[in-house]
Amino acid sequence: MKKVCCLILFLSTCFSIRMQAQELKSAFLFDLELSLNPPQVIGPVLTGTRLIFPFKSGAIKGDNINGKIIDCGGEWGLKVDSNTFKMDVRATIQTDDGALIYITYTGYSYASGKNAALMQEGKAHELSPNDYYFRSVPVFETSAPKYAWLNHTVAVGVGRFPAPGKLIYRIYTIK
Repeated sequence: MKKVCCLILFLSTCFSIRMQAQELKSAFLFDLELSLNPPQVIGPVLTGTRLIFPFKSGAIKGDNINGKIIDCGGEWGLKVDSNTFKMDVRATIQTDDGALIYITYTGYSYASGKNAALMQEGKAHELSPNDYYFRSVPVFETSAPKYAWLNHTVAVGVGRFPAPGKLIYRIYTIK
């Protein structure tokens, strides 16, 4: 009986320690606005349909980071099925004060039924952001001392389609 009581005490202590995890908090980092060139359709590959969207232009607007996307960025996306698009993005941010920040992100956009059909027809801008799921996980790399904190920051982006050939992400840091 003594062993059982000790085991219960031990397990309840372990369980109460796990319950003291930190609360997940976020803070606005910046808005990322992108204009896309028409896609380069690679076509069916082993894992879906590959589409490459070169970036035409882009802007970053935030409280602490402002700048633009410089030439060479794009999205190497994969249409996984009729409802799901998997993002694979790489770009370089040039801040207004001249720093360079490499940004890469993955994520998914997803819609079902008639909303998925509209997205496939390039009409996602006709939908409310509540009609689809559009999330990304940006990762940053920079050697600029002012922005070095980004190198170890977890971020999440919530996207929307405001117009044909345009994307807007609201990027949040996870505290």
